[in-house]
This record gives sequence, structure tokens and C-alpha cells, in this order.
Amino acid sequence: MNILNTTDQHDRAKYGIAFAVNEIMAQTSAILSPQGTVSLMSTGNPDVEVPAGTLHHCSQPSTPWSGRWRYTPGYQDMCERIIREQEIAVLHMHGVWTHPTFAANRAALRCGIPTVLTNHGHLMPWALRQPGRLGALRKQVYLKLMREHLFQSISVLHAITSLDKNGLHALFPGKRIEVIPNSIDLAQLDSIAAPEPAAVNSRYFLFVGRLHPVKGVDLLIEAFMHADISRDWRLLIVGPPDDAAYADRLHRAAAASERGSLIEWRGPIWDPAEKYALMRGAWAAVVPSYSEVISFVNLEASACGTPTITTPHTGLSDWEEGGGMLAEPDVASLRLVMEACAQWSEGERNARGLASRRLVEQRYSTAATAPRWVELYRSLC
Repeated sequence: MNILNTTDQHDRAKYGIAFAVNEIMAQTSAILSPQGTVSLMSTGNPDVEVPAGTLHHCSQPSTPWSGRWRYTPGYQDMCERIIREQEIAVLHMHGVWTHPTFAANRAALRCGIPTVLTNHGHLMPWALRQPGRLGALRKQVYLKLMREHLFQSISVLHAITSLDKNGLHALFPGKRIEVIPNSIDLAQLDSIAAPEPAAVNSRYFLFVGRLHPVKGVDLLIEAFMHADISRDWRLLIVGPPDDAAYADRLHRAAAASERGSLIEWRGPIWDPAEKYALMRGAWAAVVPSYSEVISFVNLEASACGTPTITTPHTGLSDWEEGGGMLAEPDVASLRLVMEACAQWSEGERNARGLASRRLVEQRYSTAATAPRWVELYRSLC
């Protein structure tokens, strides 16, 4: 059985989606090879490597006048050629709003093969309301235009969380929807960062991710400013300024605070070893997103033995069954949880980290999800 994944960009500009696509390909390739193959088709000049053994095809970059739809000439023809030459059994599309998804679906229809669409949170209620009224209106119009031309012909809609599934049911009643969570390869992570709890020499909260309004970094900064904790606590913020105006507002808010000197800005860290070292040394990682489909930061930090604070809107409704903590995406709730976290003894912090690690092993590891992906693909053949 040969699988073709399709996406738009496969680069650091869309690192979260690129990482998720890589995880799915690595999982399925490990089970299907050598009898079956897993391929990826993307656009532009990718700077995120695909897993070993995965075939990667790149179309020509979108034309300068392609606009937000990122119209890519030749994407459909190239996709059809790959499907026929490699005898693709299932086409798995990633993303919603750009031309490559539309083109890939038309190629699959012409070749008569089934399709899976992963929206990666783009169809969650909060995401559909962004950015602002004009952005929300554009998305509503696009969904109406593409209901018959794209979504109704897709064989399976993949949801990453139960919240994602509920949103898809509301938009596309009657469609087949399958829920498989994001997951990580613990063996690969452990080869870079050992899972034992780190010796915590300095106490800091850690945020890793894009500086974008959906991530709730402004809430985190304000909660840290007003938290009733001693001044030996620090906040490390690691990530690229995805929204320049928002990032500037964050820096100005931090500079105006009495605790501004306790907030450290590290910028993006692409080296996994360096990132995992920061995670292992953190007292807790904080992911205060308004909307998320299982942040990999929560999974990675927990796999490193570090507990995390996140919100119920990240799809981790079971997070407190391990050692994690949940807070609503507002300053008051987040501040109270951070204060409680700061009161842990080092023993409790380590115990929570290990409990979080066990939860990831049981529910959010590749060992738990890979067979489900292969079962889904085979059900479509």
C-alpha cells in the first residue's frame, strides 16, 4: 500500500504543520515499508527535512500573483503523475485554505483513489473567527464555495481532538470523521534528550512557540507580571515573531513591567537538542493557547519529564490525569495555576513530570497511534 501526503509549504514558516506531517509519515512508513511507500508533495523550497525513507516531490513555487490561495501551476498534473506512476492507494491532504489541497483532491478524483483531509485546527471555531471580521467572512465564503467542489468528495475528514471532531460535524454533517491525536516518537526524542528528570538549578517557566495571538503569549506575560511569586522566578519565551505587530506589543508590555527584566527572549530555536535541554531544565512549560489541536510543545516537554500548564482548548482534556495542569485562557486563571505550580517541591515537580511522560506513552506516542493510521488507510482501500 502506497500513500501520498500533500501540503503547501513544508518549511519553518509552518513548522507546526510540517512537524505533524513528518510524524504521520514516519509512523506509517515504519509499518508499511518495505512493501509500501510513503511520499510527500509540497511547494516551494522546503527547509524541513522529511523522515528517512520518505519520497519528497516539490512543485514549482507559487507565482508572485497567486495571492493568499497560493495558486501553484502544475500542482494537479504533477500529483496525478505521482499517483499513477507510484500506484498510490490513498491520498492524504494537509491544510484547508490553499490551492494545493484543492488541486490534490481533483487529482485524486481523476485517478479514482480515496482521500483523507487533516485540517490541523484550521476549522476549529476560534480559528474560523480569525483574523478579525473580514478574515472570518472570507473563510465563510470559501467554505460555501468549496463545500461541493472539495469537502463533499473527501472520503474521510481527520480530526486531531474531540473538539476538532465536533467542529467538523457541525460544518459537514454526515461525513465520515476519524479522530487520531497528534503524537511523538519517544525513542527518537530519547536519543536526543534522556527522559530522566533534570536537576533544576534555576526556576523558570518556559514558553515555546510562534509569537502569534492564538498562542496567548500576552496572557502569559501579564499573568507572570502579577503572579504572587518571588523575584527569583524567570519567564523564558522561545519562538519566532510570526505576527510582527503582536510581537512588538509583547516586547513593549514586558518592558513596561517591573518584572520585565525577568523575562528572557530567546528567539526561535531549531536545534532539537537545545530545545529539549531548555524543556528539561524548566520548572514547567506553559502553553496558554486559545485554540490548538494538541500542541507538540506539551507532548515534547512531558516526554522530557517536565510538566506543562495548558488550556482546555488545546484538545488535552485528559491532561490532568497525568501530571499536567489546565487553566482557562485568561490572566486570572493562568496566574492562579502558575502560583500553585511555583509552590511545588522539587519532588512533586519531578513526579508530575514522570506522570505526564507516562500519559504521553500511553495515548500520544507513535506506538499508540501508528497502527490506527495504517488501519484507517487500509479501510479505504
